Amino acid sequence: MTTSTSGADDLRAAVAEQTAGTPYSVVPTPDGFDLRIDLADARWYGLLGTAGRRKVVQHRVRLDESARRYSITDDHYDVHWTAAADPAAGQVPRLVASAEVTRFQGRVREVSFERTLGVDAQTARPAVVVDYVFDSAQGHRLVREPAQRLGWRERMGDAQRMGMVAGIAGGGVAALVGVTIAVVAALRLL
Repeated sequence: MTTSTSGADDLRAAVAEQTAGTPYSVVPTPDGFDLRIDLADARWYGLLGTAGRRKVVQHRVRLDESARRYSITDDHYDVHWTAAADPAAGQVPRLVASAEVTRFQGRVREVSFERTLGVDAQTARPAVVVDYVFDSAQGHRLVREPAQRLGWRERMGDAQRMGMVAGIAGGGVAALVGVTIAVVAALRLL
C-alpha cells in the first residue's frame, strides 16, 4: 500500500529535515506551517525580586498548493515581566509587578545577540539565563532552499503587501503636499 503525499506535505517535511539539529521547530497549521524558535525563555532572580523573559520568533509560512506558491510572514514576540518589593515604599514593603509585550508582524531582517547573567530561579545559583545569537535570514533560508528545490515560488505575504501599499500611498501624499507647497510659493512670487 502506497501513501501519496501532497506538495505541501513534501515541503513541510523538507523544511523539517532542514531544521534537524537546529533550535527551530516546524509546527503544522491549516494553511501551511510555522517555523518557530524560542530565543529566550528565562526566569531569574534580580536583586529585589523575580523577573523573566520570553522571546519567540515565528516565520508563518502560508502555502497555495495549486499555484505552488508560498509566503513568509515574520511574527516576533518579546515578553518581559518583573515582580518585586518596591524599595520606595518605606517601612511597609508592597509588591509591584510590571510586564511589557512587544509584537512585530511583517518581514523582519534582524541580527541580534544577548547574554544575561542572573540567579537561576530553580537552583538559586548564578547562571547564564539567556544566551543566544539570532539572524532572521537563517529561518528564511530554512524555508526558501527546500521550497526552491521542490519548485515552489515565493510571493509577498498580506502584511508586506499592506506595508507596500501604505508606503506608496504615503509617498504619493508627500509628493502631492510638496507640489502644492511649490505651487503656492510660486503664486506668491507673482
